[in-house]
Amino acid sequence: MKRAIFGLFNRLRFNQKLFLSYLIVIIIPILVLGVYAYNQSKQMLNYQAFQGIDKNVSTISESINNSIERYNHTIRSIVYNKTFQKIVANDYLDLVNLSGDLNNYLSPYFIMMMNLDKEIEKITFYTQSNVPEYGDSVVSYKRVENEPWYSEAVQGSENQWFYDKGLIVTAKFPKFFAERYTSIVYMRINDKSFFKSVTDISQDYGIVIADAQNRIIYANQSAMKTSTLDSREMMKLSEGLVRIGLTEMFLVKKMVPQTNWTLYCFVPAGQVSPNAGTIINATLIVILLCIVSLLVIISIFSKTMIRRIFRLNAMMKRVEMGELNLRVQSSSRDEIGELTNRFGNMLIRLNELIEESFRSKIVQKEAEMKALQWQINPHFLYNTLSFINWKALGSDAHDISYVVTSMSKFYRTALNRGNNIISVRDELENIKSYVEIIQVMGENNFDVVYEIDAAVYEYSTINLILQPLAENAIKHGINQKMSGRGLLQVSARLGKGTVEFAIEDNGPGMPQETIDTILTIQSVGYGLNNVNERLQLRFGAEYGIGIRSRIGHGTVMTVVIPQYMNVS
Repeated sequence: MKRAIFGLFNRLRFNQKLFLSYLIVIIIPILVLGVYAYNQSKQMLNYQAFQGIDKNVSTISESINNSIERYNHTIRSIVYNKTFQKIVANDYLDLVNLSGDLNNYLSPYFIMMMNLDKEIEKITFYTQSNVPEYGDSVVSYKRVENEPWYSEAVQGSENQWFYDKGLIVTAKFPKFFAERYTSIVYMRINDKSFFKSVTDISQDYGIVIADAQNRIIYANQSAMKTSTLDSREMMKLSEGLVRIGLTEMFLVKKMVPQTNWTLYCFVPAGQVSPNAGTIINATLIVILLCIVSLLVIISIFSKTMIRRIFRLNAMMKRVEMGELNLRVQSSSRDEIGELTNRFGNMLIRLNELIEESFRSKIVQKEAEMKALQWQINPHFLYNTLSFINWKALGSDAHDISYVVTSMSKFYRTALNRGNNIISVRDELENIKSYVEIIQVMGENNFDVVYEIDAAVYEYSTINLILQPLAENAIKHGINQKMSGRGLLQVSARLGKGTVEFAIEDNGPGMPQETIDTILTIQSVGYGLNNVNERLQLRFGAEYGIGIRSRIGHGTVMTVVIPQYMNVS
């Protein structure tokens, strides 16, 4: 491991080593201070968040306590009502008086209370006395003696709150009239209405309320979606930042004073404060800005020490990318200055060699072209062809006149008055004349189709680039067909900044090995490799001839040149 680290360090460049050494010395204290500041900010924010949650939970607990106090007051007003005490103790000499109190006092009183408070769903007296049952208002204790809340209500001394398929509160009647009997009042309250204030206040909090036996009395939607703990596990957790499942949460506990309930509130740590992320992000941004500033200073300082090496390296990269016309020179007399001047002299010599080779190649190609053009004396040739045409017309030999006229057009465009640049229109006329001559000579044994976009006519090209392709397509494609009529297709169109020509035949095609070598071999005449070299010398290596072929389907040869206009 140690050897690998030293090997990696030795492979670094000098400016990288210098930069890395400064970076290690400076960035470590910055990171330590940044982490410390981050942790302090986070602790402060957590404390503030916990205080805010605790305050809200206190408000919720106070709201619940007020509601409980209200119902405790209501149920106390019932158990201390002399008439109700008399009814449950059955302290009547006859049933007429009992019936009068039940019908004229108890029922109207219950109806009034439930009308005044819509949250009260039911009020029932459960008595151990022998008072007759009266609807749902007065019921024998035997109907509920097996209910889990009943024994606790009988044994308790004050108002008791339970959750048994709904929220209920009970209270015992005092034994003023019948010491051997125990009677209780049972009041059922709509839990959704009772906890509505809790739901409104704690929309973003998870709220769970449990009694002394850890039985859940209430849980809001957030708690049911988030919490994976039961009340017993919650009781074991301490207040503060806890982990519930995979989420960090703030847990706050509050007792409800009027009951033995415990209120648990838990909130995801990421949602407790809208400013927490801003403050922490600000701390991280400051740290990042310090690090970036130091990196800039370190970079400037390290580059200043090796500026000349860096500059020489940059110039070498530019030369490597093909920029050979740079002037490299240094007035310094140290080793770096000598290295710079020697590189500059080498670059000058390299440019001279490239220029000499390039000019030699152009002269050679131009000489080959001129030699090809001047193989025939143009003046003599045109006079001769004109005489033949005149004689043919005089003898009504129109086919001979057609061939002579096509040949005259062909050589006029091919020779182009000795100019190497020709319009695209004339280059296309050249290939048309050539194809017409070949068709007459071959007795029209193949068809030809031209698809020319008129927009290409405004551009120029070097001459004699299409005729060799057409000759190759006829000679090696159409003439080699074993059956069927030959077809030659010539097209020209504009591309994205280019002019694109295509010569296609329906011959037998050629294998890939032939395609790979056809542009490199030197043929006897003016072959495709000559055309490709001329195109690339004039327009660049990205232009030239392309070949696609399928055995049995034919060959497509393309020529791509830039959209060039001859301004001379």
